[in-house]
Amino acid sequence: MKTLATFLFVLMFASANAFAANQPKIGVVSLEKVLTEAPQVKAVNESMLERFGGRKTELEELEKEINGLQENYKRNELVMTEDKLNELKNKIIAKVQEFKQKEATLAQEVNTVRNQELAVLQQSVRSIIDDIAKTEKYDIILSEGVIYTSDSYNITGKVLERMKKAFKK
Repeated sequence: MKTLATFLFVLMFASANAFAANQPKIGVVSLEKVLTEAPQVKAVNESMLERFGGRKTELEELEKEINGLQENYKRNELVMTEDKLNELKNKIIAKVQEFKQKEATLAQEVNTVRNQELAVLQQSVRSIIDDIAKTEKYDIILSEGVIYTSDSYNITGKVLERMKKAFKK
């Protein structure tokens, strides 16, 4: 009986060691943090502002013009002739339509370019994560849907460091 207990104890200890040796190496990445803190994101935002900033300013000026026309209409509604009021009203309507059209076109172009830039950035992040996984021999790297992880599993900092190094090149 004593030998059976000793045998079971040795077997249990050996299986625990075998389990520990075969335990997968797991890492967790916060893609949200990477996609907000990476220097590439700031560069994309600056590029977008440079590319579309002039058109945004143009829209702001058009909006000011529309507001001025509307104020003029309200202020002079009682003293203007009906023809002048209709002319001003038609001018306001035309300017509002122009504004909406330009705003929609700009929004569509900004979204298209942003999506293209984001796809390139996501590919870069994916490549860096794959490289970290291979070089550091991770079995699994998780991202979305992780509610909590200890710092020992979190590799977000490593990904950001590599993003910064890649950006400097």
